[in-house]
This record gives sequence, C-alpha cells and structure tokens, in this order.
Amino acid sequence: MTRNRNDKVPAKPKQDGAPAKKRSVNPFQYLAQVRQEARKVTWTSRQETIVSTILVLILSTIAILFFWMVDLGIQFTVQSLLALGAGA
Repeated sequence: MTRNRNDKVPAKPKQDGAPAKKRSVNPFQYLAQVRQEARKVTWTSRQETIVSTILVLILSTIAILFFWMVDLGIQFTVQSLLALGAGA
C-alpha cells in the first residue's frame, strides 16, 4: 500500500497505567497564583458598561415587542378557528 502526503500516521494508543499524579499546591501558593491571574483580567470601562447595558435594554424591548405581536397573531388565528368550529 502506498501513502500520499495527506495520509496521517495513526496515533499510538495510550498505555494503560496509573493516572498521572496531580501536583499539590499549598494554599499560599494557590492564593498567590490566583492574585497573579486576577491581575491579568481586563475590566470594561464604565462607559463600555453603560453602552452595553443600554444596548441590552433596547434589544430586549425589541424582542418583547416582536414576541407580543407574534402572540397576538397566534391568538387571533386560534380564536378565528374556534369561532368557525362553534358556528357549525
């Protein structure tokens, strides 16, 4: 059998054995690592938060109006169908 360059060599199966031992960290090292990672966090500015909040409120209002109109349409359709059945 020949291989072309797109053929991949199958991965070797992992050997069955004991799972890798987890490295334990004392609480002080853990807290130091948490503080170090927390320093990397970039928080949004107050202006970005206000703009995002306003955008969410506007889009929520649009969604409410859309689903209210769909609900009214379904309500009208069902009432019309029930009125046809009651008249027979």
